[in-house]
Formats: sequence, structure tokens, C-alpha cells
Amino acid sequence: MYGMLTADRDLARAEIGTVTHFFADSVDGTRREPLPGAVNSVACWGDTATVRDEPARAAVTADGTRATPDAEGHDWGTVCPTDPDYRDKLLERLERVGAVGDVRLTTPGFPGASFCHCERCDREFAASDHEDRDTWRTAVIADFVAAAAERVEGDLLATLYPDPYPGNLRERAGVDPGSLAPFVDGFVVPLCGVGYGTTYWVESLARGFAHELEGLEPELTIQLSADGVDPDRLVGLTQQLEAHADAVVYGTYPADADTVKDVIRRVREGDTPSLTV
Repeated sequence: MYGMLTADRDLARAEIGTVTHFFADSVDGTRREPLPGAVNSVACWGDTATVRDEPARAAVTADGTRATPDAEGHDWGTVCPTDPDYRDKLLERLERVGAVGDVRLTTPGFPGASFCHCERCDREFAASDHEDRDTWRTAVIADFVAAAAERVEGDLLATLYPDPYPGNLRERAGVDPGSLAPFVDGFVVPLCGVGYGTTYWVESLARGFAHELEGLEPELTIQLSADGVDPDRLVGLTQQLEAHADAVVYGTYPADADTVKDVIRRVREGDTPSLTV
């Protein structure tokens, strides 16, 4: 199955491929009306606008570093996943979006291994039955995704950080695919690059996820970039991934629409270009 991911509403209605992922809520805080018939992507704790306006809501490390776009290694602001008011509003939003179509969760976990050590998280961890913080964080995220699944009428997909090494997602973000599998219908892994001058790393990561998720029921979707990528390279790369993924979606701007449409056609027809990795 092939499709696209876009924030452009007109392009999303163009029906390029068999599935369309649409940015309903983005990590910068932008909110859009969900699109019927699409997989509407909703940023969970990633919300730069809220962190900018209410910095106390940002996840924080033990040394006081907050998860803002200015922090090293962060491209957006991230709200603490135990913030009860934000969690309630997020679940209400997911229910509204989920009444329209399928839902994809992006940024569903903690923003890094050292987060969160706010007073509320310290208090809740201390009061929990969990002996280590990683296990507690994993339970926090699994409980949230389970609650989201109850609110969404259609399929629910969860985005995974592109690190398939066993245990790394749990340590990095509190995200354990095995714990989420009972509540989601699919996982999405973004493997985006500029031009894909080399592609071995994309195939290696996709293969790693295929092994890591082996035995779990949710399907695996790989997300690729299309912006400025040579069509031959995108066709060849897609063909490399077919053995590891159930679906491929391409991040698409209006200027890339014809390229993505042609790439999907060529892949379906078995057109095999020469691809140097």
C-alpha cells in the first residue's frame, strides 16, 4: 500500500495512492479541521505553542532543562505527559478527530531519556508500584495510548522514533511497541532524508523494525521524504523497503505531487531503476 502525508488540504483530496495521512495537529501547535477518509495525524505531547505560552508545562530534566525548541537536540516544545489537564484536552481532541476517520499519533512519548523530572512526575513515580523510572514512564505512555484507543472509532496508528535497537524506544521515550500493540492497528516510522544520497541506512532501519515488531499484530508503515528527491532513487528505495513494510507513505508538498504519483505508478508496475547506494 502506498500513499502520502501532507498538510495541504487540496492535495490531500487528490487521492494519490491508496492512503492519505493528513496533518490535523502539528508539533508547532497548528490545529486544522480533520479530513474525512484520511489518517489524521495528531501531535500528542509535542506542542511548541503551548510550551511557549506556558513554559511550566514543558517536560523537564533533573537539572532543570525544559523540553523547548531552544534546548539542545529538540526541534519543538514537548508538554509533560503526566499533565492531567493537557491529557484530558488531548483525549477530547482525539475523540473529535477519531469520529471523522482513522488517527495517527505523533510524538506519543517523553522527549528524551532524561525527561521528565517535574515535581508531579517525581511524586507519581514515587507513589507507583514500579521499581525503576523507565518502567513507570512506559506505563504512563501505554495508559495514554489505551485511553486514546477508546476514543477513536477507526484505526489508531502510533509513530515510533526511528531507533529499532531492542529496548531503545523504551529507554528513550517510554514507548514500548509490545505494550502498545494491543491498542493500535499500526506503527509508523519516519525515515526521512534530504535527497537520499545513500539509502543503505533506510533499508537497515526498516529491516530492524521489521525484526523488532515481528510477532506483533499492528502493521508497519514507513514514511519517506519526497521533497527534492530524484524519482528514480525514490522508486528504487521504495522497492528496497517492500520486504520489510506493509505500507510506504511519502511526505508530499504540492510541488512534489506529480513525482509521488509517478513513483507510486512505477513501483506498482515493477519499474526497476539503477540505484547506487
